[in-house]
Amino acid sequence: MKIKFLIASIFLLTFITISCEKEDTEPADEGYASGLVITNEGAFGNNNGSVSLYCRDSAKVTNNLFEKVNGRNPGDVVQSFGFEQDKGVIVVNNSQKIEIVDLETFESTGTITGLSYPRYFKGLGNGTGYLTNGNEEGEVYLLNLQQAEVTDTVEVGMGPEQMERSGDYVFVANSGGWDFDNTVSVININDHSVEKEIELGDVPYSVVSDANENIWVLCRGKLVYDDSYTEIIEETNSKLVKINGSTLEVEETIVIGEKGDGFQPSFLTVCPSGMELYFDDIDGLYKMDTGANSQPSTPLIERGFSNVWIEPDTGDIFALTIPDYSSAGQLRIYDSEGREVNTHDLGIGPNGLFFQ
Repeated sequence: MKIKFLIASIFLLTFITISCEKEDTEPADEGYASGLVITNEGAFGNNNGSVSLYCRDSAKVTNNLFEKVNGRNPGDVVQSFGFEQDKGVIVVNNSQKIEIVDLETFESTGTITGLSYPRYFKGLGNGTGYLTNGNEEGEVYLLNLQQAEVTDTVEVGMGPEQMERSGDYVFVANSGGWDFDNTVSVININDHSVEKEIELGDVPYSVVSDANENIWVLCRGKLVYDDSYTEIIEETNSKLVKINGSTLEVEETIVIGEKGDGFQPSFLTVCPSGMELYFDDIDGLYKMDTGANSQPSTPLIERGFSNVWIEPDTGDIFALTIPDYSSAGQLRIYDSEGREVNTHDLGIGPNGLFFQ
């Protein structure tokens, strides 16, 4: 009896050990719909962009997920990722395409090519979604993911970037691309028409919604260099702008950073409760209540990141760092008070975290 128990115990321990070791190198079997997807740009022109997956149950990272499953690299400059029902969308900017994957297996189910400058995807909940495209004159494409095709085009401002949905509206930040813009285009999803253009600060880029269905837009500010790219000849304030999601009117404008610091913030994130905003500035990561009317006096974490995401259950801060564009970037995990608790290596140039 003791021998049988000993054999059974050894078998169980061996199985657990093998399973844990497998998670380090192989994708999990239960699918990827609940994982944290991390996009790694790669080095421009080197065709080495990739996708990493952080499994919340095992606290492990699988790198090069798309390549492991599909036997090929996703392409050059993996810009972003989006969710739509059982599909995921990998936006590959410099390859001018998107890859559509099955979220259970991460196998590619379709590719849309011939895009000029694809940036971000927003699912609409019915098997379709919007894709921002264009580095100057911009458009938002309506995509049918089942058929892997563009079915409609909405003309918006210049250089459209991130989007956020509130009710029947999708808010599109128009950054200007290689030029400058200062507007948000509001698309009515019922007829895919532009309901309104809202003027904000210069270079709108990131868009999120809070618990009260307000839309917050990070305006990076204009930064213009001379021909030698050594001296700044024009700079405008970076701002957070709050838009009422129902009336489509601007309700609050908060200047962040200082004009003259030569810094453009790059991301805006909202916590799962919708009550706190996280954004970057020259001296680190800031956390701000959505009811505030000014930037906090000190950062939560005094270091720079390329993007952050807030874990829904714990409030932990998942932050991306890029040492350079030739070696692995890092996923750095902090507790809600800003104390670092763990670090994982990623692909080259991690730039975005996406969770369904």
